[in-house]
Amino acid sequence: MLVLDLDTGRASKTSVTNLPLGAADVTGECDSQAAGLGQLLERLGARYVADVSPSGGRHVYILFSAPLPWLELRDLCRAIALRVPVVDVAPMSSLGGQISPPGSRHKSGGWRLLSMPLADAQAAVERPNGPEAWAALLTEFAAELQAINGNVHQGEIGKPDQCADTTLVPEFDDSGAAWLPRLGGRSRLRPDLEEVVRTGRWNRSKYAGRSEARMAVIGSLVARGWRLADVQAEIAAGRWQGLGELYERSSEPDRLARLLPYEWRKTVDKISREKNVCHRHTSDVQYTPPADQRGADEFRLIRRWLTMILCAAEDPSRIRGWGRRAIVVRLVLLALGQAAMVSGSSTIEFGCRQIALYSCLSHRTVARILRMLAAEDDPLIDLVSAGRMARADRYQLRIPDMYAASARWRRLYAGRIEAAHPAFLALGGTAALVHQVLGADPARGAELARAARLSPSATSAALRALAGHGLAENGPGGWRRGPADLDDVAAATGAADVQRERETRYKQDRENWRARLREYQGARVVRVDRRDGWLSLDDGDEYDELSRWPVLSDDFVRGPPPAAARESA
Repeated sequence: MLVLDLDTGRASKTSVTNLPLGAADVTGECDSQAAGLGQLLERLGARYVADVSPSGGRHVYILFSAPLPWLELRDLCRAIALRVPVVDVAPMSSLGGQISPPGSRHKSGGWRLLSMPLADAQAAVERPNGPEAWAALLTEFAAELQAINGNVHQGEIGKPDQCADTTLVPEFDDSGAAWLPRLGGRSRLRPDLEEVVRTGRWNRSKYAGRSEARMAVIGSLVARGWRLADVQAEIAAGRWQGLGELYERSSEPDRLARLLPYEWRKTVDKISREKNVCHRHTSDVQYTPPADQRGADEFRLIRRWLTMILCAAEDPSRIRGWGRRAIVVRLVLLALGQAAMVSGSSTIEFGCRQIALYSCLSHRTVARILRMLAAEDDPLIDLVSAGRMARADRYQLRIPDMYAASARWRRLYAGRIEAAHPAFLALGGTAALVHQVLGADPARGAELARAARLSPSATSAALRALAGHGLAENGPGGWRRGPADLDDVAAATGAADVQRERETRYKQDRENWRARLREYQGARVVRVDRRDGWLSLDDGDEYDELSRWPVLSDDFVRGPPPAAARESA
């Protein structure tokens, strides 16, 4: 259950400046803000129970049909309080928070009474909200959720003229299309652009052609918190017929369906300034996310899979199977997610050495962990094809069946995906996991341990290690992320030098392996002589086996093993 406490004492000090579309104007009083919040919940399809006290304070209770992590409920309450400042977050700020329900006696005398019809309140209790309502709440307050995690400055919240903050991270809607959340919710277009989307006519002194006018509309929609599905719904309903006409071309009937998603993704990348380009250590090729809908679906699947890693870290049976390798396994899983984002596909073909560079682990450890993960019951990854010659093993990211129901209740993993910075070669994997959950707001050690899915003792030791390098600091309210830069810490601890040495060594390993493959390839055309023994390179299957499992010693001789070796075997 999510509890929202609307306090009259806070109503006199604050006012809401950004309400969702269709909400009434708010004067700052508790009753008006409660009415606006109720309209918002009804628009999102969330059932709730609301009451009022004799003093004028109000409570809103949103019940769900499945248990949800307290930290996520707390964060959502804080996010709502950023937009509706009369909400007091105290009841949801700790596991021991309390609140009086409808029908209870008030301390000033009188009783808390329902402020809604009894039948509606009974329906909200008897039929709690499902994952659709939870997902709708997370989507509506996506920008505020990013704000409380330290991605934006709270001083920017509530500005009437604000359209978007370039530090916000793009989210993905149900169709897999990216969109940019806006603090305060979605806002309307400017009057001149509304005229464009309704009629298809534009100011020719301002926009040279319909392409420029169309991109001005798309840019404004993205910056004002609209989603692609909302725009497509407005066009399909005929309310934005003019925008559809800007895409029409007689020679290409399906131009709107093809071009709108492409221009939308391109605009989101430009406004958010998100850099998805990543260089591999083994190639000069740059990888960027594809702009079509299929690419968007892939990135949504990758982020959904990364969210499922947290479910796996909370599963006692899976953690028991991982044993003392749990930290290493989580780092490898995060590295696989990073590799998937780099390649833009949920099917990845990265060598163990590249995954080792991402996860700050040994390539031998990575190889063992990958084999273990693929052999699990209901695994997180599937081995699509084994490595052969210069090709690495191909793995498919997979959402386990046991977590499919939980996936509908989870907020998608957001933000930049990085398994472990090279600085954690010196600080350790536990410190890397703890550093990921540290934010700008202070949090107690127990909360951080719960968020990082680690034991309190391991979290405490990691916090001390991070604090020693300025990556964490302890204040009155708890721990928060420190001012130190990870690159500086890596240079100071020598981890940057170690990482460069590993990159150089792994590059040399790849060159040696390719050179050996070239030798094998050249050996295929050499005439086989009787002294070469029983293994013939003219046999394709035997050659493939040789190429797959090479003997890298310099004194390799083709032929059967000696008698002594056969007897010892």
